Amino acid sequence: APERSYTGEGATDYELLLAALGEDEAALKRIQGTERKEAAKLSLISKYDPHVDATLAAAADTGTAAQDEIVAMMLIWRFDIGDWERGLDIAEHMLRHGLRLPVMKNFQRTPATIIAEQVAEAALTADKVGKDFDLKHLHRAMQLTADFDMPDQVRAKIAKATALHILREAANADEDADAVADGKPVAARTMALDLLRRAIELDKGSGVVKHIERTESWLKKHSGGADADAANAAGEGENPPPAQQE
Repeated sequence: APERSYTGEGATDYELLLAALGEDEAALKRIQGTERKEAAKLSLISKYDPHVDATLAAAADTGTAAQDEIVAMMLIWRFDIGDWERGLDIAEHMLRHGLRLPVMKNFQRTPATIIAEQVAEAALTADKVGKDFDLKHLHRAMQLTADFDMPDQVRAKIAKATALHILREAANADEDADAVADGKPVAARTMALDLLRRAIELDKGSGVVKHIERTESWLKKHSGGADADAANAAGEGENPPPAQQE
């Protein structure tokens, strides 16, 4: 994306807002606690919403966008406060127009990598503490970053995170007679199994071996017939050596 112009109409307003962002970032660095820092961002973020809204709307109208440090920083802030829907709106804008991450953060990884990894890690953390994470955010992050290069470990991480939350939904469907009758628990676990296998293809140390074994076992017991045979056949030879199992 082209660099933003600092001359002409709107340039002064942008420079003033960018200066305010620099001051806010400096203040945030002085806060040690993560929860306090997130609360501070939540209180500050509305200051930048009009600029972000206008920038995304203009890009949608014109099909073009310039590099914008404020918009890029708001992607990070939105992710930090757990506003995944708005964060992914900004992510879509940045990826579509080839924008970089904010210079003041000195990121070493690409935007697509950061987007996929941040969403995946939040979902994995939620799963560890027994909380749900909206699958639509995982699916959207995967879709937005599908065509971008990134480390296999990161792509494995988001595949694993998506699979684990599909399995959580499958477990909930087990308690719903209508869902069971419609075959939703089987369909969900079959989808999750495909993602778990993809994760281990990408990263042998992705930590999905036991999840694969449990899902295959459940499908063998509950799906029956060709579905179970297919699940078993597809899983043959995919387990890593014992030293890599969990």
